[in-house]
Amino acid sequence: MWAWVFLGLLVLLLLLVITPVKISCYYHRKEEDDQLEVELEAWHGLFSRKYELPILLFKVSPAGPELVAKVETIEQGSKVQEKIKDFTRRQVKRWFHNYRELVDRVRDLLPLIRDLCKQIHCTKLEWHTLLGTGQAAETGAITGVIWGVKSLIVGVLSHSISLRTMPALSVQPVWNDAVIQTTFRCVFRFYLGHFLFSLLKIAWRIRKTGQRKWHTSPSQA
Repeated sequence: MWAWVFLGLLVLLLLLVITPVKISCYYHRKEEDDQLEVELEAWHGLFSRKYELPILLFKVSPAGPELVAKVETIEQGSKVQEKIKDFTRRQVKRWFHNYRELVDRVRDLLPLIRDLCKQIHCTKLEWHTLLGTGQAAETGAITGVIWGVKSLIVGVLSHSISLRTMPALSVQPVWNDAVIQTTFRCVFRFYLGHFLFSLLKIAWRIRKTGQRKWHTSPSQA
């Protein structure tokens, strides 16, 4: 009996290691309307879950600027959940502070995070923008700035993950009208086993650092 259990666990582990995962992201903004979609697929669509944000808007609250999003969860083609999420500036600052504190506290964590990111392959990256302010001079200046921002982001991305495609970028100015429209698409692929192994190394390093600090605290006292 134990042999069958061991064999089943071995097969399950092997399936996890070779499971291909695909994450597709799509964002479109036209004037004041936003649309964001994130889809997770495994085994070439055999298992899939999509998150749609048909409502994405900013509002001002006593805590500062706040991002409000309506999130719809779609599993295997059917909507299974719908909820409203709020993201405040204070939350984002707290998340970033926790990340920086973790990086400062755990030695050699950044190389492990880089190894984790390198397991992710980007196989599609498209970013097209149509914009105009109604004035030719302003439109030309903003077009140059947008090109610079896009090039910077793609450069950082190419050093963080494995970029397996040539990015398709465009900024099209509209000289005689005030308009803004942008479309962003990207596809990321990785094997679940490689990703989980990298996560386990990070968790082990965090645990070792925590134990080392716990053992050294009494002597320091």
